[in-house]
Amino acid sequence: MPTAAARISTTPDRGAAEAANRARNCQAEVGRRRRWGPARDALWRLLDAHVRPGASVAVVGVGNGDDLPLRRLARRAGRLDLIDIDGDAARAARRRLLSRRSRVTAVVADVTDGDADRAVQAAVAGHAPPPGMAPPRRLAGGLYDVVVADLLYTQLLFPALLDAGLPGDAVEAALAEAGPPVTRRLVQRLHASAPEGIVVHLHDLLGWWPQRGQPFGIDAVLELGARDLPAALALADGGRSPVGADPRPVLEELGADVVDTALWRWPFDDVAEYLVVATVARSPGPARGPGLRSR
Repeated sequence: MPTAAARISTTPDRGAAEAANRARNCQAEVGRRRRWGPARDALWRLLDAHVRPGASVAVVGVGNGDDLPLRRLARRAGRLDLIDIDGDAARAARRRLLSRRSRVTAVVADVTDGDADRAVQAAVAGHAPPPGMAPPRRLAGGLYDVVVADLLYTQLLFPALLDAGLPGDAVEAALAEAGPPVTRRLVQRLHASAPEGIVVHLHDLLGWWPQRGQPFGIDAVLELGARDLPAALALADGGRSPVGADPRPVLEELGADVVDTALWRWPFDDVAEYLVVATVARSPGPARGPGLRSR
């Protein structure tokens, strides 16, 4: 049997989505792992309550892994798959786990199954994405107890559209048209991969930086969230958020059972910070809801 390090699936053709994500992973500055420590701790507090010892876990969109408590997760899980379209980043994240690597696999995959690249190609060509896409399939690793979607929803289309050189209004139009269906199909795929388990959806709902104002500060949301989480979410939903990238409306549409929610600060760099909304959801009941089909 091959070792965990050798069980690597491959993406046959590098498309716009991979190129955009690979370029940004390569730009990661040295000091950010220390700066992101509080965000890792916040995520672990959430995972600690939902990941049982020995669970099979997939982290989708792992990237460099700097925002993730991977060592603690590898100690808890019986199997841990690190999935990303950028194979170099996923393999590097695995190598840093040292003695825990025997239960960790780096998996190279486009979790949108080509949907993101098709949407970008359509936007560049000036027409709508092709209709009639096939039903979502499970992730290549099969079934999991826990799937963690790691802050990838805003990265499915926007970086590649930006790198394509489209003007701002064309980018916004493409996100408004293609973002919801691409996000919907990915959410379906993740839940099809954990039909008896949970999916932890991490979404950078709001950002603050000098050129990106919001009608309120991040502290106002977090302080309100400590007292009244629904009110904090309602406040946050009134901010300027990315177009077509929020998984929560899809969960409501599919009838998924939201079992936990958390908010925390993600200090991205010296000038930008994000509000992370973490939504823990169980897949719909025995019928698996509309569109939650698997191979």
